[in-house]
Amino acid sequence: MRSHSAETLVGFLTAVVGAKVQFHMRVPGEVLEATLGWPPSDGADVTMLGSGDSGLIEVLDVPQHLREVAPDGLAALSFLTDDFSGAQDKATIFTGDVTQFDTGVPGVDLFFCTMGGVPMEFMGAYAPEANSETATRRTLECGAATRLERARPVLAAPHGRRGR
Repeated sequence: MRSHSAETLVGFLTAVVGAKVQFHMRVPGEVLEATLGWPPSDGADVTMLGSGDSGLIEVLDVPQHLREVAPDGLAALSFLTDDFSGAQDKATIFTGDVTQFDTGVPGVDLFFCTMGGVPMEFMGAYAPEANSETATRRTLECGAATRLERARPVLAAPHGRRGR
């Protein structure tokens, strides 16, 4: 979710919904440019809440100077999958709008598409606990998530470029 009041939204999700904060990370401006179509910036903070079993919510703290191009609200649905290329092949059957994104992290696959007017993100591998501190930081900067046995929904911050 894109948020202009991320601290309040995270507070609501923890107090009212009962979601637990998993981690915080900084997404580099280059990633926001490539995935969201935002103008150049020094990046944005993201808080991940919830769990892989029951869903995750990404809260993207939209910097003040980007709020006109990135309004508050749901930006995309995101899915984790252990069959990345299979999901990508199947997505192309339904939409010609399938774009793979190079995260710059080996083993972290990411593609985007739009279905029914809804931006969707599909992610392959990600396991921060298995990486070194440096690798974990770099992986988190790319916004990837945990590999699961089947695709599971995750509310995500990305893709303002698809929803604008």
